[in-house]
Amino acid sequence: MRILILFLSITGNLALQSTLFKYIEIIGIRPNTALLAVVSYAILRGDTEGAAFGFFAGLTQDFYFGQLIGMNALLYMTLGYACGKPFRDFFRETIFFPLILGFLCVFSYSLVYYFINFMLMGKLDFFYYLRRIILPETVYSVALALPVYRLMYTVNDFLERREARGRQLFRGERGQ
Repeated sequence: MRILILFLSITGNLALQSTLFKYIEIIGIRPNTALLAVVSYAILRGDTEGAAFGFFAGLTQDFYFGQLIGMNALLYMTLGYACGKPFRDFFRETIFFPLILGFLCVFSYSLVYYFINFMLMGKLDFFYYLRRIILPETVYSVALALPVYRLMYTVNDFLERREARGRQLFRGERGQ
């Protein structure tokens, strides 16, 4: 059930990014909700599941939007792992961490993306890219960090309760 729900969240996000988000662009910038979902899921489920979710979300992005297959998968997987590592035992209802980590991850992702896609191709106007793309995308994405985190929190809570109920039923049947 968890895998199906996560698959639906990845494909739903892809559908939103390719359709609805075209209409809510600000100065040609769209929010990176896929990365926010990866960060949120990594905070909620830990490093291994965050990395796996990041890999599949990034691979989906690569197939649909990317120029280099595997670049987003690698970046999202790395960021999912990094976000899930230190926050295994923190109070998940806190809204402070998703905002800070969302900011850091979108900013880091955009910097690495610039270095891979533009700087290595000889486009060296870093401050223009920083001012026109990296900072606006980071701010726009962080504005959506709380709703994305809340959605992922609700989905994860539903799945955890369902899984716990399934484990209880299994233990109850075994005891009889």
